Amino acid sequence: MNESKGMSKGCMVMIGVGIVLVLFTIIMVISVISTLNTEGRLRTAIEAKQVDNTSEFDNMWKKLSQVAQIPEQKKNALMDIFNSHAKARSGGQKGGSLALWIKESVPNADLKVYDNLQNIIVSSRDRWTMRQKELIDLNRERTQMFRVIPSNIFLALGGRQEGDVKITVVTSSRTDKSFETGKDDDVDLFKKKE
Repeated sequence: MNESKGMSKGCMVMIGVGIVLVLFTIIMVISVISTLNTEGRLRTAIEAKQVDNTSEFDNMWKKLSQVAQIPEQKKNALMDIFNSHAKARSGGQKGGSLALWIKESVPNADLKVYDNLQNIIVSSRDRWTMRQKELIDLNRERTQMFRVIPSNIFLALGGRQEGDVKITVVTSSRTDKSFETGKDDDVDLFKKKE
């Protein structure tokens, strides 16, 4: 009887070890799948954000361009009004009636369009910067997966590589130069070209 108890005890241990190994394998497979899915979601989000940023950038510049054209049209409309009124008022008379009309009738120039243009510029640039930051953060999150254990092991097993997603961060020549030199001393906003 002791032998059958010993054998059943050995069998129980083997079954227990087998169950633990099966559970461990299932947990590892689920972890690998979860990691690969997370990376896939981040990759898709980064790609979508790149396309979205292209659209936002295009929209921003179209808005600015079109709003900036309004003052020219407004000036032309005012000049037409002034000229037609001047011709009507002068009626062939000489001596100061035009000056009197201008004093009486010149409308106040509405410069709100410049305030509107300024608001559009600031809000569009702020929105653009936020979108760029979102893209950078998505890329940071994905890159981190390749640099920490165990996700980097799981991603390697899944054939994923860190450098196969590239983001484009739009900046300016001035920014590039400032980061190359470590200096940005030009603070004159209204510098005249020589």
